Amino acid sequence: MDFFESLNSGDASQYLITQGSDEWDEIRRGRFTSSEMHNLMSPGYRLMTSDELKNRPKKGEGSATKYIEAPDVLSDAAKTYIKVKVAEVLTGRSKENSYAYPLVYGKETEPEAVEYFEKVTGLECSEVGFVPFGDHAGGSPDRYVGEKELLEVKCPWAIEKQIDYLELTDQWDLKRYNSEYYWQCMSNLFFTAKELCHFITYDPRYPEPYRMTHIKIKPEAAAFDMIAKKITAAVKEKLEKLKYIEECLQTKR
Repeated sequence: MDFFESLNSGDASQYLITQGSDEWDEIRRGRFTSSEMHNLMSPGYRLMTSDELKNRPKKGEGSATKYIEAPDVLSDAAKTYIKVKVAEVLTGRSKENSYAYPLVYGKETEPEAVEYFEKVTGLECSEVGFVPFGDHAGGSPDRYVGEKELLEVKCPWAIEKQIDYLELTDQWDLKRYNSEYYWQCMSNLFFTAKELCHFITYDPRYPEPYRMTHIKIKPEAAAFDMIAKKITAAVKEKLEKLKYIEECLQTKR
């Protein structure tokens, strides 16, 4: 078993942990989660090889480029996120989240949104807890839809936000407009091995048919490969940082 394969060895019993509970918070602590996966997915760059430098354009755009994007290189944003996870491991406490009213509103409105989704689509949803991906990653889909699909719900507080979502037509639009939600959906598909993610935004202040935006997100092999590489690099960085901190402490004792 190679390093990446060893990541996907989570205990399926964790699926039943209730979202928002102390147990849910505990198992997420120190892990790279789907809701924050966009932090790892921000592009990282490496110095071009001598061959790549020779083959770059001789003039114009790209002629002075020395760095190239690399999926296994972590960005500064990713490294900051990793430090948060290291801090959670060392303190045994999760980073405090903002409980601003828009977030509370979204959580309170979610059940109504799910009920509306079921009514409009005729599909049945079931609750799910945390889905682990090995010891260092995982996600919490908002619901399962049948046996092979999942649901991700967003309930925007600002009334004008629904206008932006109503203008989206497919997952590529979502990736361009809000990559954070795109990567959340894609990583949950990756962690759960489901076949489809229903992404919806719901605003009960709007009349039908504007109340709900519904986009179907299909798995993408290239996105899965990127997630795998970023998680692999992030886990190594996290473990190395924890080891280095311990070694530093040993030299001071």
